[in-house]
Amino acid sequence: MTRMDNDMTRMDMDMNKDVKGMDDALKNALRRQEAPDGFAARVLARVAQQDSPQKPVHRDSWLTFLTQPIVRWAALAAFATAMILGVHVYNVRRERAEGEAAKQRLMLALRVAGSKLQLARAKVNEMNANQTRNRQVKE
Repeated sequence: MTRMDNDMTRMDMDMNKDVKGMDDALKNALRRQEAPDGFAARVLARVAQQDSPQKPVHRDSWLTFLTQPIVRWAALAAFATAMILGVHVYNVRRERAEGEAAKQRLMLALRVAGSKLQLARAKVNEMNANQTRNRQVKE
């Protein structure tokens, strides 16, 4: 055998000793032991205590308030109301802006129509004045 084989064999033997030592320690820790005196009575007393109705536990955090279903439903209703109100306000403002724009267009159209009517009236008055002059000249 070579020196390397000897070293490997020694390492294997050391590992086997370590594993055997851990195995023995585990067996020793898990060996069967007799229960201490009164153990069964303490277990039965605790089981009986857990079966009895317990007092309500006081919750320390205010966040636990949010775990109640009525609070969740109320929060959902408030959120839905806020969303509906927001959409309504948006629509009212949009309609008002559209109405203001339509009003501005109407005022412009009325000014244009008024100026055209003034021009037409001036021409009609001028034509009437010319006709009156022409009649006076002929007479």
